[in-house]
Amino acid sequence: MMDDVAQEIGPGSAHSDADQQPDLASTVRSQAASYVTKRKEDVAKAVSDVADAIRNSGAGFEGAPHVKAFFDSAAEGVEGLSADINRRTVSELYDEVEAAVRRRPAVAFAAAALTGFALFRFFKASEIRPIPRSRAVVPADVFPTPDL
Repeated sequence: MMDDVAQEIGPGSAHSDADQQPDLASTVRSQAASYVTKRKEDVAKAVSDVADAIRNSGAGFEGAPHVKAFFDSAAEGVEGLSADINRRTVSELYDEVEAAVRRRPAVAFAAAALTGFALFRFFKASEIRPIPRSRAVVPADVFPTPDL
């Protein structure tokens, strides 16, 4: 009787796993695509926010129309980039970046090195560093003396 139960569970469970594998793979694929699409939307929003910041920075130059026009032009260019990111699919964006790197590998290397250096400086500056004792300012009443 136990043999019958084992035989029934064995083929049924193997068939069940075969049905779940494609379903699991498609679920993972759709979740990954959803995640990447959400991150793409976040990048487009961040680029749009940069455009707004550029435009707001130029608002202080009302007395200098040429400088204000420069800021407005830069903001429009960045907004165009944001719209382009929104309009394209992730695979199209990847293909564009890959093509740009293949066309100008030296520029891509320089941009990557500059980005790495900037990130290094940012994270290095944000860490708390101890003050060397020779430069520390110690108040005079750290060790108060009792009045006699």
